[in-house]
Amino acid sequence: MGGMGRDFDGSYAQYTVVPNDIVMPFESELSWGILGVLPEMFQTAYGSLHRALKIKTGETLLIRGGTSSVGLLALQLAKQTGLFVISTTRSENKRDLLLANGADAVLIDDGNLEETIKNQKQFKIDKVLELVGTATLQDSLKTVVIGGSVCMTGMLSEQWSIGEFVPMDYIPATVNLTVYDSGQIRIEEKYFQQFVKDIEKGLIKPAIKRIFNLCDIAAAHHFMESSSGGGKIVVLP
Repeated sequence: MGGMGRDFDGSYAQYTVVPNDIVMPFESELSWGILGVLPEMFQTAYGSLHRALKIKTGETLLIRGGTSSVGLLALQLAKQTGLFVISTTRSENKRDLLLANGADAVLIDDGNLEETIKNQKQFKIDKVLELVGTATLQDSLKTVVIGGSVCMTGMLSEQWSIGEFVPMDYIPATVNLTVYDSGQIRIEEKYFQQFVKDIEKGLIKPAIKRIFNLCDIAAAHHFMESSSGGGKIVVLP
């Protein structure tokens, strides 16, 4: 339902009306506190990895912006597929969070990962999931191997455009740049149903930071503004 607030009024309503083509049926015994975060988070993480980056077992994936809710889920999905996953954070204090979610390695992001990865010659990056956005995109493009791919999905830096974009200078030769947008492409319901089953079995743990009731919506917004990363904030009606 994550895209509903952008295209259809009703994100904070108890009831709303939406087109049938964005409704996805599924079966689950999970609570609404968990189910509420799943559709958009799954669409974004799964779509970025499997549709845009076309990840394969044995590849090395770099997730830039790893402590975001999408970053944490993408980490688990990538490990489930058999990738070696490197996640980034700007804070040393969040290293353990990434390791606990399955990261094989953690890099502290100072904005120049190209240099960091060159100095650590054991890392050969095949794919990058860029969740920070345009502020770090060019650096991310320089971290992958020849023929590697970068998918820009997130805008955590809140910078929406690239000034003086010159493709021949900006994108290294043979490196692929793509994006994923769940508003344009939707993942089929059978994959979402399997995802829900994996959560029910404990194979995947969605990152949920805190749950609020609708009557506490002001407190929920204050909490959102004062916290960074580590999971989704859920508001129940």
